[in-house]
Amino acid sequence: MKINRFEKKDGTPVYRTNVYLGVDVLTGKQVRTTATGRTRKICEMKARQAIDTFINNGRTTARKKINFKTFSALTDSWFKSYKLTVKAHSIRVMNNFLKVYILPSLGQCQPDKISSLLVQEIVNEWANNANTSKIINGKREKGKCKDYKLLLNIISRIFDYAIRLGELEVNPAKRVIAPKLKIRSVKRIKYFDNNELKRFLLYLDNLEPSIDNQLQSALYHFLLATGLRIGEALAINWSDFDFEQQSVKVSKTLLYNGKVQESTKTKESYRIIRFDKSTLKVLLKWKKVQENKKVSVSEKLVFSYNNGMKKYPSFINQLKKHFKAANLPDIGFHGFRHTHTSLLINNGVSPKELQKRLGHANYFTTMDIYAHLYQNKDTEIVEKYERILRVL
Repeated sequence: MKINRFEKKDGTPVYRTNVYLGVDVLTGKQVRTTATGRTRKICEMKARQAIDTFINNGRTTARKKINFKTFSALTDSWFKSYKLTVKAHSIRVMNNFLKVYILPSLGQCQPDKISSLLVQEIVNEWANNANTSKIINGKREKGKCKDYKLLLNIISRIFDYAIRLGELEVNPAKRVIAPKLKIRSVKRIKYFDNNELKRFLLYLDNLEPSIDNQLQSALYHFLLATGLRIGEALAINWSDFDFEQQSVKVSKTLLYNGKVQESTKTKESYRIIRFDKSTLKVLLKWKKVQENKKVSVSEKLVFSYNNGMKKYPSFINQLKKHFKAANLPDIGFHGFRHTHTSLLINNGVSPKELQKRLGHANYFTTMDIYAHLYQNKDTEIVEKYERILRVL
């Protein structure tokens, strides 16, 4: 440390040094300061104090050191930052994980008193609940989800946040091992087989032509023909269509709260989907119904009328009534997406082509969901092999 000696106007000596504190973790910039003292020893002591203060403040000068008295307070601070980086759906899911699982278990604990053993015991309990919970219609009991590995990851991220702020030195969650989830049943996706699909389409053809029924029928035909997620379909405007190319641009999503999010679930979900002529006729017929109601449709949501949009729960309730009236199983809106996909698989469409059409983030997501449908083609593969042998 180089310390320089100066003299004041009255001849009194003063000692000064330039001090390098380090790189600010928030700004990424080098931080320097000066230390001054009446003696060389005092100057050196002040320099070391400046370095210690910088380190104890979380290696930043941007704010004063914050002390989180509870894990709940730490989580609130972390969540505020998290919400700035993700979309509304992710915020809702994370908020549920925090409220139902993490905060009831750790919320009132002091962050620096939380041990790896405590976190391990909590994760073990979550794992036990997931492995012993009843599974009804493919879902575990409320509060006993199978995502305890994800919950552990969230806790670890919160502790990492505290370390970056200089609040903690060690992340106790890093030493925790998540137990394995027992494989208890294979979750089968819900979709219509060919006979059920024929019955449903015949049911739609014979519906009373009320405005409500025409809207619902157009929506169901559109979902079956494109494989879109229901949120994507309900956010479609007429201006998103290219009727000459028989295609639609998917670029936004309708959230559960009724607000349109001007982006898709993932960047791969932004796509252009082509559809068949019969679906085009259904859509154009519905478009005329909207126009007859004297509604300017160019920028209006497709599946709405009278300048109004039904709430998402209303769409679900009406769908359930139609399934019941048609005497068909309730496959939900996502069942239309699965039905669309099963038809394509049974007609030779590859997983890679499906990934692009469905807007999945990667190939493995597609295979994870639909691998068993490809396995059902084993008999067809054997028959093809036998035909090849016969013509040798």
